[in-house]
Amino acid sequence: MTIEFRVPTDDEWPAMMRADARAFGFVPTPEMIEQRRPMLDLDRFRIAVDGGQIVGVAGAFAFDITVPGGATVPASGITWVSVSATHRRHGVLTELMRLLDEQADERGEPVAVLFASEGGIYRRFGFGVATMLRWYEIERATAHLRSGLPVDRDAVRYVEGDAARDHLAVTWERYRRSRAGEISRDTVWHDQTHEVREKPNDEMSATFHLAHRDGYAAYRIREHWTGRPENRLELVEFVPVTDQAHLDLWATILGVDLVGTIASKNLAPDEALPWLLTDVRSVATTHLRDGMWAKVIDPAVVFGARAYGTDDRLVVEVDGVRWAIEQADGEASCRRVRSRPDLVTDAPSFGALLFGGVRATALASGRTLEAPDDRTLARADAFFVVGRAPHCSTWF
Repeated sequence: MTIEFRVPTDDEWPAMMRADARAFGFVPTPEMIEQRRPMLDLDRFRIAVDGGQIVGVAGAFAFDITVPGGATVPASGITWVSVSATHRRHGVLTELMRLLDEQADERGEPVAVLFASEGGIYRRFGFGVATMLRWYEIERATAHLRSGLPVDRDAVRYVEGDAARDHLAVTWERYRRSRAGEISRDTVWHDQTHEVREKPNDEMSATFHLAHRDGYAAYRIREHWTGRPENRLELVEFVPVTDQAHLDLWATILGVDLVGTIASKNLAPDEALPWLLTDVRSVATTHLRDGMWAKVIDPAVVFGARAYGTDDRLVVEVDGVRWAIEQADGEASCRRVRSRPDLVTDAPSFGALLFGGVRATALASGRTLEAPDDRTLARADAFFVVGRAPHCSTWF
C-alpha cells in the first residue's frame, strides 16, 4: 500500500469534505459543501490519498490566541482530522500530524491548539488539556438575581441582520483580548456563522441576539409545551466585556418569557452567575470535560509573551530540555538553560501549564509533573495561574 500525502487541490474540495464527514458520521449536503469552502485555506490542509481516494484529512486554521496578561501570539488551530476506517493502523494520522507540526514551525506559529473528538488521541502527539468545558443548566423558576444589584434595565436591546453581525464582530475583538485562550475571528468566520445562525433548524428557532454596549449574547429557543410553557433556551454565546455587561445580559436572559430551562455548553468554567442569584442551586453543572488542547512549539515565544502571577524564576525540564521561565518587574522571558530544574514534566503537561488552566499541583498528583517539594509546587501554582480561568468559546 502506497499512500501519498499532499496539499489538496480546489477540485478535490468536495471529495475531501465527503471523506472527512464520513469519518464523523454524516453525509454533507451540496449546500454545506458550498458554504464551508470560503472558511478554509486549502494550502493549510494535507490529505492522504490511496489509489486516487482520499483516506485521511487534517488541516489548520491561522489565528491569534490570547495568553494570560492580554498579549496575543499566532496559533495553528488543528481541525478536520480524520482517517478512513479502511486505513487505520497505517501511520496516516501520525504523518498528517507531523506535516501540520512542520507547517506551523515554517509559518512561525509558536503554539498549536485543537478540540479533540476523543480524549485519548492527542497526548501522544504532544498536546495537553489547556482549558476545561463546563456545561450548565439553569432552572429559570428559581434563578432570581439578588436584590440590590446595580442592573441597568435599559442597557440591552435585540439586534438583527447586519446590525447584529457588525456589533458581534466589533465586540468579539474587544472581548477575546480580555480572556486567555480566546482566539481571533476573521470576516469570513463572522459572515458564515451569522448566516447559519439566522436560519432555524428542525428543532430550534433562528438565533436571537442581545446587544449591550460592552457585550452580547446569542440564544435559540427549543419549543416545549406540556400544558404550560417550558421552552428550553439554548445559550449559543455569552460575551461580556465588563462585569456590568455580564450582570445586565444575565438580567435580560433570565427574564425571557415562556422558558423553563436555560442551558449552555459554552460558558466559561468559572462563570459567576451562581454568585449573583438568591439560590446557587439554580445553576447545575451537567458535564465537565476537557476543552481546548495545546502543544507548545516555541516555548521562548509563548511563555515569554504571557504574564505571570508572581515575580519568580522557574526552570522547567520538558522531555530532557530545560527552560528558564522568569518574570521580573512584570517583564517575562523564557530561554533554554542548563540549570537544575524546579519542575520536570513532558510536552503535554507543558501545554497544560501555558494558559494557567491546569495547576502544577494537579499535574503532580496525576504523576505527569515532578517537583522536589510542596513549596515548589505552590510557587508554580502562584506563578502560572493568573486571573480568570482560560476559555476558548470558538469551536473549530
